[in-house]
Amino acid sequence: MQKDNMPLVEIVKEHASSGKLNIPVFPGVAVELQQIMSDDDAPLDQIARIICRDQALATKILKVSNSALSGLPKKVHTIQEALKRLGTKEVFNCLILATQSSMYKSKDPTLDNYLKMLWRHALATAIGTKWLLSKTGHRDIANEGFLAGLLHDIGKLLLLRVIENLNSENEQIRISNELVTEILDLMHVEQGYNLLEEWSIPPSYCTVVRDHHIEDSDNGDALLLCVRIANQLCRKIGVSLKSNPNLEPATLPEAELIGIEGSTLAELEIIMGCRSFSGVPSRLKYRGTSNGQE
Repeated sequence: MQKDNMPLVEIVKEHASSGKLNIPVFPGVAVELQQIMSDDDAPLDQIARIICRDQALATKILKVSNSALSGLPKKVHTIQEALKRLGTKEVFNCLILATQSSMYKSKDPTLDNYLKMLWRHALATAIGTKWLLSKTGHRDIANEGFLAGLLHDIGKLLLLRVIENLNSENEQIRISNELVTEILDLMHVEQGYNLLEEWSIPPSYCTVVRDHHIEDSDNGDALLLCVRIANQLCRKIGVSLKSNPNLEPATLPEAELIGIEGSTLAELEIIMGCRSFSGVPSRLKYRGTSNGQE
């Protein structure tokens, strides 16, 4: 219910912080797996058992895993096989894809359009970040880059869900496109950071969510720099809620800091522009070996 004389932005902020939405933005099983997978020696059977506690989720992960292996003759039929062929970190990415994509839908046509574009942007940024890290000598964190790219705008997802909920609770509240944009711009960083902190997500991802719009943030953080580059490339190619077709990628300060040439960025721009970001990618590629490394 809208409170008298309270600005709508404040109502949204209060609603987002209330905990009443109960949105499974990041599933509990993913948090558990993230903690276990931080140990490179974690037994695959233990990881598989955790995933298989939810058979519906396990089925989705197998579907995404086989999409990642498209073009290869043999498909995987069990979570254990997926873990062996893709590696634990890649399977974790598949888990996030399987659970996240369903969140970017709404019965409200206007919000559904926002959510669909936000999903395409998140996926494009994830793929671009992973590719950039692989190209700049950071193969060891390339899979982390995929997840960081996917989650960098998670605050916008939460806020759009808040707006959807407010619309359904009070028919007198009709939020214009201009106000939606203002709310997302003003609040998505804070709300996204708070959300990941609440879910006890590792600090490196929280930092990306908090700092991906800060130009003078940690210049030695390769993960953050690559998310920032991929995020801005999305704006150039129009896979973003805001576009910037005149962007010159080679002039980005992040490109100089990470040590990547304009020709490499042009290659990534073509890759990102040619991909279909309407759903799960045909391949979570840019792997050089079967264990998920680049």
